[in-house]
Amino acid sequence: MASSFTTSLGIEEMVTGEKSGTWGTISNFNWDIMDRITAYTSVALSGTTHTLTVREASPGTGTENLQDGMYRVIKFTGALGANNTVTIAPNTTKVFFIIINATTDSGSSGPYSVILTQGSGANVTVQNGNNAVVYCDGGGSGAVVTDALSDLQIGDDLSLVSDSAVINLGADNDVTITHVADTGLKLKQAGATGDGKPFVLTMQTGELDIAADDVLGQIDFQAPDEATGTDAILVAAGISAISEGDFSASNNATKLSFKTGASAAATEKMYITSTGNVNMKNTATTDDTPMVLTLQTGELDIASADVLGQIDFQAPDEGTGTDAILVAAGIAAVSEGDFSSSNNATKLSFKTAASGAAAETASLSSTGVLTATSFTGSGAGLTAGTTPIATLDIDGGTDIGGALTTSDLIIVDDGAGGANRKSALSRINTLVTDTMVAADQAWTGSQRATFVTDNDGSFDMNAGQNFAWTPAGTDVLEFTNETNGQSGLIYLNNASGHSISLGSEIMGDDDMASTISAAGQYLIGYVSYDGTNVAVSYSQELN
Repeated sequence: MASSFTTSLGIEEMVTGEKSGTWGTISNFNWDIMDRITAYTSVALSGTTHTLTVREASPGTGTENLQDGMYRVIKFTGALGANNTVTIAPNTTKVFFIIINATTDSGSSGPYSVILTQGSGANVTVQNGNNAVVYCDGGGSGAVVTDALSDLQIGDDLSLVSDSAVINLGADNDVTITHVADTGLKLKQAGATGDGKPFVLTMQTGELDIAADDVLGQIDFQAPDEATGTDAILVAAGISAISEGDFSASNNATKLSFKTGASAAATEKMYITSTGNVNMKNTATTDDTPMVLTLQTGELDIASADVLGQIDFQAPDEGTGTDAILVAAGIAAVSEGDFSSSNNATKLSFKTAASGAAAETASLSSTGVLTATSFTGSGAGLTAGTTPIATLDIDGGTDIGGALTTSDLIIVDDGAGGANRKSALSRINTLVTDTMVAADQAWTGSQRATFVTDNDGSFDMNAGQNFAWTPAGTDVLEFTNETNGQSGLIYLNNASGHSISLGSEIMGDDDMASTISAAGQYLIGYVSYDGTNVAVSYSQELN
């Protein structure tokens, strides 16, 4: 009776009593096949196709039916210029392989993959540099090759024991996770090299009903092995995505929460709301612990007009475009000169815009001088009545460089609590002239030249300039309608020696009253130096 052969590997099965004298040879052939089942071989590939035979379609009795496909571990080598499809034959054999793709690139467009197929069913692609465990179902024309580790389950720890170990993800290894010795991991989007292909890490929650304050994802930073323990091993910092309300078909409002720790588990110090508002808080409760935001430049040599830091305000999505989407306002710290070991003079520049990019309209210098293009209206710029005169400093101004002219301007207040206005010096000239003329022209020419008789001791400066006075009894020397700057003479004929006293506005000699009260004739000179008080002098008795 003829021998039979196993379906998968073609091992010859002899019938009892048959093959007399050849049992040893046939058995050895079979043991050679069994030896390959536990062994490794290298197979060189070329071109784009290759057939890996596991057993002959019609094995011969008493012959050595050995094939490369009988090895369980196969390393494919050779230089390829394209992917190579390896067909496992026959399509009825049921076997598994450990495959190693160690091929090289024959040009500059590779490296290339090895594609394992057995029939019209599914194939397995082993990328260059990778290994795979596959099995064939031997299903005939529709046979399938399956990756045995496509859904790998590991019961416990997984160790990648070499430095720079790489985990490749994706059908074409487009995402990689690479070990960096003594540092950590590198995550890379390696498959696409064009613009707009960043590495994306998405953290997802499996919750079915997101309510307010639910954490969708979180990254914590911790030193759990710190020897001092207690606070030292708590979470020291973290970033969380936290829902701002119940999620719905039209709402997924979420804030980013930034947490840091000082002497306890990390707590929120800053967050960015779903609308883009940034909130920061210094949680220290002791005095003088404000929230500090520092803008730093990395420049190594600060020259005049270098910008150290800047905050811009803009509406880039405004639909009308053009000027509307330019920077509308800004604040910048601008150096006022070359920085040195003894100088870091810097001004704050305030920029605003009307129709164009924002430009400086005001600045505050390193010495505290505020400069603006204009100050207009009460409540805008410098507010009327609120800037003490002691605050104004004109020492740094440029001198006018010549004599004052009537066209020069000054600032005046038009009354107590009134508005600040400008005036030309010509108006002051007119005011002084008119005032002096008015005072001078209160009398007629004859009044200025003659003595006006006034015997009651009270002299009206509007009535004249020079007076004659003959008291009829006790009198008081005084003036009415005092005019600033008016001066004149009084002829006093006190022949009867009437007592005369001085009014409260009179500024004179302590002995004057007693002197002119004695019988005699006297000449008294006077001048009103402020429109209220009158200074007087007198002569001794006239002979």
